[in-house]
Amino acid sequence: MRTAAIVGLLAVGLGIGLVTGSPSAAQVKVPPDFTMDRADSSPGEVTFSHEKHRAKVDKCTTCHMKHFKMKRGQSEKVTLLAKQEGKLCGACHDGKTTMGGAVVFAADQCDSCHRN
Repeated sequence: MRTAAIVGLLAVGLGIGLVTGSPSAAQVKVPPDFTMDRADSSPGEVTFSHEKHRAKVDKCTTCHMKHFKMKRGQSEKVTLLAKQEGKLCGACHDGKTTMGGAVVFAADQCDSCHRN
């Protein structure tokens, strides 16, 4: 019970909603999809889906706190250069990293994320 209370307080402090069935089965409510700001050089709009990414990784901290801050807008701006340097999305989208039993597509596969 004490662990569930601590998790609940942490989630409230981070602005994350929790879905709970029992104190030991607390699950994070996945944030909705959002569209990223489009750079002038971008080949198309990018809509990020937490739900699709959560299906491949075991926990939020796989990306958050390591590559991205928990709150949107506080991380480094997502750019092609950052991805090519292995930062942000490029930390996993390198064509080598395996997640959910499959190799993650490389950041240079533009059509995988960018939509016209």
